[in-house]
Amino acid sequence: MAQLGDRLRALLGRTRAPAPSKTVISTHSERKVVVSSILVLLLIGLPLWWTTTRVYRAALPAGDINKYVPTDALHIPVYFHIDADSTLPSVVAGIQKTVQALVAKSRAPYGSDEWRVQYSPVVTRGKAPPDTPGHYTLRVVRSNTADHSVDVHPDRSAVITLPASPQPSARQTEQTVARVVAAIVSREERAVREAQTRGTQKTHQQNSPSRGALRFAPHISVTLTLLNENPVGGAQVDWEIEHAVAEFLQPLVDALHPLTKLSVTSQVLHHAGPPPITPIVRNNATFLTPPMLSHFVNSPSWNLASVDPVAPMLNFVLYVPALASQPVHILESANKDAVPVVTDAFSVPQWGGIAIANLPLRTTPGSKVVLSSKDLQKHMGVFVAQLRSLLGIRNDAPLAPTPDSNPRTKGHFEGRSVRVQRASETGVSGWELDALMRQWMIQGRQTAITTLQSLVRLVDSLQNMVVMDDIKTQVEQSLTALTEVDTSLNQPLSSSSTNHLAAFTAAARAVVLAETAFFDPSMVSMLYFPDQHKYAIYFPFFLPAAIPVLSAIKRLVAQRKARAASEDASAKKND
Repeated sequence: MAQLGDRLRALLGRTRAPAPSKTVISTHSERKVVVSSILVLLLIGLPLWWTTTRVYRAALPAGDINKYVPTDALHIPVYFHIDADSTLPSVVAGIQKTVQALVAKSRAPYGSDEWRVQYSPVVTRGKAPPDTPGHYTLRVVRSNTADHSVDVHPDRSAVITLPASPQPSARQTEQTVARVVAAIVSREERAVREAQTRGTQKTHQQNSPSRGALRFAPHISVTLTLLNENPVGGAQVDWEIEHAVAEFLQPLVDALHPLTKLSVTSQVLHHAGPPPITPIVRNNATFLTPPMLSHFVNSPSWNLASVDPVAPMLNFVLYVPALASQPVHILESANKDAVPVVTDAFSVPQWGGIAIANLPLRTTPGSKVVLSSKDLQKHMGVFVAQLRSLLGIRNDAPLAPTPDSNPRTKGHFEGRSVRVQRASETGVSGWELDALMRQWMIQGRQTAITTLQSLVRLVDSLQNMVVMDDIKTQVEQSLTALTEVDTSLNQPLSSSSTNHLAAFTAAARAVVLAETAFFDPSMVSMLYFPDQHKYAIYFPFFLPAAIPVLSAIKRLVAQRKARAASEDASAKKND
């Protein structure tokens, strides 16, 4: 027992051996480890951090995009083929020279920031190729009975009638034809320019071709709705809309197919409820004034849903009022002596149109009424006219007649009567279709250019914006399409592709690609991830790894200072 106690006392009293002092070799090894850690952190850690946090930005062709400026005019050639019994080349050359002078004289100066568009009329001999946009035939005839007149046909042709006696001279014929050509070209050029300047401005001019018109879209949804205000206390109303669409609307849809795809759908809605207005009631009839019409459209409760959430939508509503309110008419103005409009319909800019359908007087509550295709003829005619206006189809192309009750409306052009034959079968003539094509081509080209330029400015101003390779590809393809617009318009006259359809198709493709690139969702993915967020995320990872390295550096610095002080003390002692 005593021996065990002695042994414990010996163990407890034993002192710990001092730690061996570091040698020069161990200090040098520690220094190499610290330096290696710093190098690894700098050479591997920083590049890894930079690679994982940098934003990928494909280089956009900014130079090619910014070369398009408003001062560079877009020249659109329009070909007029003079078909006459005897048209000398000298007369054609004189017409060409006179037309150019008249068009240039009527052209107003452009502003510094206004995109320039100049129509270039080209006068040749012969007949225009059939069904070719941008090519028109002007036939010059002489008659003993007819006066000076211009007859415009829907098939891209017109007849200029001159008196046979006294026979006009070559100079008079030249001047007459030149004025007709110049009037056609100048009118459309002014209309396109007005549409550009009005762009997003609201106008109340009923005859304005750009009043509430949609901009170009490759796909437009058209919805026809039969809206019954009160079927409980009124009549059960249905319609034969399929037959009516096939007979009255489908020809226009087919004619516009080269420009845009119109998808037509129909629906029947009941219990629309009374509109939030107080109409005028007198003589057992209900009247709506123009100020009331803005409150008449109660679309939230009407539930006019679109089948296509992407394509622009046009609504055409056939509104059946409650039997107690019928007949309902729309007045021309708010004056007391105002008379009802003939159509009992009105249009809403960029939305659609509404027509009021008053049922026959013999209709009783609870009865069922089916509107046949014949009953819908009047309303479908109104919807076709409203659709033309909402698409921007000009009623004054190529010349402006004065509407009257005849199918062949009349006007006057420098003392000459102008008769314009409407395209009753298709709803749009070749002249009107070409004018709409050129207008959409110009709008599409300018929209594509401004969108691409806005994209370049946006990318330059936001350095955190991602620009993927597919966006760059879309931008380059849009630029290629813009080049094709100019190429298609500058084809030689003898080329079979000398028409405006190729230029329109290229412009449509350019604007679709440009807008697709601009609104790409991937471009905004890093806008909500600024540098402060990067520091907050990566500091918890890098800081723990950096603390041992910083401590080792601090210890090495202290050791170096201590060693330097020891060496100085030894040197002074030796001295």
